[in-house]
Amino acid sequence: MKARLLALTAAACLAITACTRVDETSTGSGQRHAWTQPGVLRIASISDPDTLSPMVGNFQIDFDLAMFWGGFLFNYTDDNRLLPELATVEPTQANGGITPDGRTITYHLRRGVRWHDGAPFSADDVIFTWRAIMNPQNNVGDRTAYARITRIDKRDDATVAVHLDRPYAPFVATFLTQGEIPIPVYPRHLLARYPDLDRIPFNSAPVGTGPFKVLAWHRGEKIRMIANPDYWRGPPKLKEVDYSAIPNEQTIVTQMRTHEIDLWYNASAALYPEIMAIPAARVFLTKFVQYSQIGLNTQRPPLDDVRVRRALAYGSDRRAIVTATSFGVNQLGEGDQPLASWAYDPHVRGYAYDPGRAAALLDAAGWRRGPDGIRIKNGNRLSLALATVTGEAIAARVGILLQSQWRAIGVDLVVKQYASSVMYASAGAGGIVQGGKMDLAFTGWSSGVDPDDSMIVTCASRAPAAQNYYRFCDPAVDRYEDIALASYDRPTRVAAYAHVQQLVTSGVPFLTLWFNRLLSVASVDLHNYRPAHAVTAFWNTWEYEI
Repeated sequence: MKARLLALTAAACLAITACTRVDETSTGSGQRHAWTQPGVLRIASISDPDTLSPMVGNFQIDFDLAMFWGGFLFNYTDDNRLLPELATVEPTQANGGITPDGRTITYHLRRGVRWHDGAPFSADDVIFTWRAIMNPQNNVGDRTAYARITRIDKRDDATVAVHLDRPYAPFVATFLTQGEIPIPVYPRHLLARYPDLDRIPFNSAPVGTGPFKVLAWHRGEKIRMIANPDYWRGPPKLKEVDYSAIPNEQTIVTQMRTHEIDLWYNASAALYPEIMAIPAARVFLTKFVQYSQIGLNTQRPPLDDVRVRRALAYGSDRRAIVTATSFGVNQLGEGDQPLASWAYDPHVRGYAYDPGRAAALLDAAGWRRGPDGIRIKNGNRLSLALATVTGEAIAARVGILLQSQWRAIGVDLVVKQYASSVMYASAGAGGIVQGGKMDLAFTGWSSGVDPDDSMIVTCASRAPAAQNYYRFCDPAVDRYEDIALASYDRPTRVAAYAHVQQLVTSGVPFLTLWFNRLLSVASVDLHNYRPAHAVTAFWNTWEYEI
């Protein structure tokens, strides 16, 4: 599981498309402060990549950095469009790029693009990348979309026809694009000789088609990237990008204050007041296709009773939790489609905080209050364990708040902490969520550009087979998911996902605590940083200017 089911410690916010505060000490258009290094963008976050090759990587930062050096068929913009990159036009049924039966998709590739070493990009690279993804020796986290390909025909150096085993609506938004696991196109001329791509020199010094070249990676410290003068759009506006992994968020705040860093993206919502006080900075809040949740193991008593699950939902004051954990940066919502998704249905009926209704549901389910206020049924106390990741400040705060709120309705909650490697390990390796070794778990979900989330809510996806670690199964959900996956018509998909959202909300396999917003803080001297709403904040890196 390469991890979209991730603990969301500091993942934050998303608002409207621009900044919420701009410090007024900017020097004005065309001028810079003395602390700014002209043409050099210094970025920081707490994440240190495990590799610079996102095909075989395990962390979000691997994908983020690929937006500087790599090339995808499409990028995803801040106004929610697929922007042609290595492809020249988005295939649709309307323009003939997708056949009427939905099983053949034709890509027209950009001519004149060259790899960083000067070799020409061609259809052979696209076909090679697909084959590398499907190579079982490579550590690829999710092959769902790619496994649906039966073959790819090369019609010429700039045209490929991809044949699918059946119609699959998320394909164009997933294939070598900003999908759940975004993978750029890889160079066949450099990598075809390797039996696998897990441990090769390329992973530390990748060669791409993007606007920047990786110059050096000092592990645990800094990654330096320099402008690619032969980028097909023309040389980028920056001459260098330096990325630093700084494991302490307070250190990043300090370095933003002292102007040693120009951009901190995916900052911690817990530090929002301090971030808002950073001088000469812009603060961005961007809606993102990501949410935090309390996952419920629906096959483990007493959570196999939907009345108990609904009682926990009504007994949770999520507004207070959002305020206490993110200062209101994150947003309340219901269901499995976040606010930033085009499939989000604002009419889903959810669970307003109502302790009285929660108590009535528990009474109806046979759980009566005992002498100490905790409910009892057949001699068993209503005691539940919440699994969280060790060291996560937000998770710890959520646990404390839920303990108090649920005790008020007669539920005893115990918080158990696990190392991330244990929490998210496979079932065979003793993983807590995949192995079903929990009552509840604080975690999160982040999808790609496409709203497909069948891998977490359908019956066939129940863990350990896939990522439905709630063990939730509703045949009606499966039917609507099938409709949404088979149709390339967006209104049809929107209607199907609306049904899914209501069914999932009603069944409570998880309680959505909040929809995340991506929090970024940037120097006022940085221009053209416009965070996208899915997968990664970065998309127009060639336009950044400082």
